[in-house]
Amino acid sequence: MALTLEYFYHQTQHKYQLRLLIPNARLDHRISWVHLVEDSNNSSFLRGNELIITTGLETAGTGQLLSFIERLYERHVCGLILNMGPYISSVPEEVQNWCQKHRFPLFSMPWEIHIADLMQDYCNEIISEKRTQDLRTESLEHALNDSVREKNIPILEGFRGCFLLVTEQELTFSWYAHARKGNYFYYAASAIPAVPENIFCGISEPISSPQSIRTQAKHASRALIVSHIRGCSKMHFRNIGLYNTVLAIEDREVCAQMEQLLAPLEEPALRQTLRCWLEHDGSIQEVADELFLHRNTVNYRIQKIRSLVSVDTAIQKTKLLLAFYMSDVRPYL
Repeated sequence: MALTLEYFYHQTQHKYQLRLLIPNARLDHRISWVHLVEDSNNSSFLRGNELIITTGLETAGTGQLLSFIERLYERHVCGLILNMGPYISSVPEEVQNWCQKHRFPLFSMPWEIHIADLMQDYCNEIISEKRTQDLRTESLEHALNDSVREKNIPILEGFRGCFLLVTEQELTFSWYAHARKGNYFYYAASAIPAVPENIFCGISEPISSPQSIRTQAKHASRALIVSHIRGCSKMHFRNIGLYNTVLAIEDREVCAQMEQLLAPLEEPALRQTLRCWLEHDGSIQEVADELFLHRNTVNYRIQKIRSLVSVDTAIQKTKLLLAFYMSDVRPYL
């Protein structure tokens, strides 16, 4: 469960009579804590993603509410609740316009609502969720290291149906659990998020049991390698095809032997044409279309290839295709 502004707002808007003043505001940020702040000059303790409450004691009377909000925005807070009353009776138009422009979440709450009640309610849930996340992280780490304990099993049962994602860079989205192992970040999530184009990510099939997590992690890691090879930000394990077989071969001598099959093809153009021809099951027209070549050029290259390597049987073709795939994965092993 992600403790976002949206979650807290929908859960408590009636209890604390909260009103969202900016309809287009972003409510997907996680809340890290709740603070009562009256003077933003004393906000150096803010670390980001805090929800702030203010009565306007230090800002409303001097017309500095907008400057106050701008400084909070610079500190990366996730939203602001205005405790409407003797200091803030209405929200200036310039404040509303600025918040709309920046999609900054601005809420109002009646003076009669006790600030301490809201803060205690929110912070208790944040603490509880943090404890739960710590247990999930610990359990996921044990599963990745194949050292699951009895106490981890009930927690890992909650991972059923989640996809396992692995990346070399941190992602920001609503995950169910996450852990780090070496240089890799692992995320269990019920839905696959959007991934920035400059980040590579491997995705497993849904987790079926606590015991399957380590296997799904292996599959996600293989998909990550293929995402690098194919140059795409997301790669599902179910789509890596023959790469799964190649990545399962641990005998380096076999890999070296297979790569020797391609040694006679010193010209890059011949290698490219042969690979395309193999992947298109020998279709000259499909090779010509993909490589933007004339059919005669493709036929000429295939004849030259035949003089250098054997490509007449299904077994020979399979070996050569495996050799190409092994060549792809070798830099990542």
